[in-house]
Amino acid sequence: MTNTIAPVDTAELVAELGGSTQQTVDFMIGVGLKKDSDAVFFKYDGDEQSTALVQKSGKPVTRIGNVFLTGLSIADNVYADAGFAGNKLNVFLETQQGRTIMLTAGLTTIWSQCVLTALQGLADADGLTHLIDIDTWKGNSKMKPCFAAIRDGGMKMTSNVMYQALADARSDRDYAKTEALLRDAVEIINAAVTGGEVLPAVIDMDDENAGADF
Repeated sequence: MTNTIAPVDTAELVAELGGSTQQTVDFMIGVGLKKDSDAVFFKYDGDEQSTALVQKSGKPVTRIGNVFLTGLSIADNVYADAGFAGNKLNVFLETQQGRTIMLTAGLTTIWSQCVLTALQGLADADGLTHLIDIDTWKGNSKMKPCFAAIRDGGMKMTSNVMYQALADARSDRDYAKTEALLRDAVEIINAAVTGGEVLPAVIDMDDENAGADF
């Protein structure tokens, strides 16, 4: 599966966010890429290059609003060339204007756990076809993890069952269980949205302006 990112002005993306087996991606956005930045969303501009999404006032964009969920995927072993392990969660969205967005973050990060717990709650409420808002903010701890919430018509979505299961796994420091819970959620939610299997995403890097290999 190949995703192609088309270069588009960052300001245009910020303005718009306010308001199959092959997935075409207009924007690839990483979550919490820079710990020393107040920004939470970063648009990939090229290999290892990104731009923080901020409003004209300089305030970081913290909400990706009025979007539809179109799919989920997991990219495994994305850091193999660098010599260490790591997997990514990819969340595919579509704006009301028809642009496609891929949010990407570490599979087992707190942000991904928040997002998948919320999406499971959305699925339980039969709301996967609804317009949603995704809010993201940074915590106050030393590592400044990113947290997330998903709202459907202003209502915050969650799955109490998944929330508790993840909380128990974290408490037990059972990293394998945490990852298994997240992978199961991706498979269930993606199948409900697309009817397809969970496939790894690959970014086409032929275009010098394409997003970074994640």
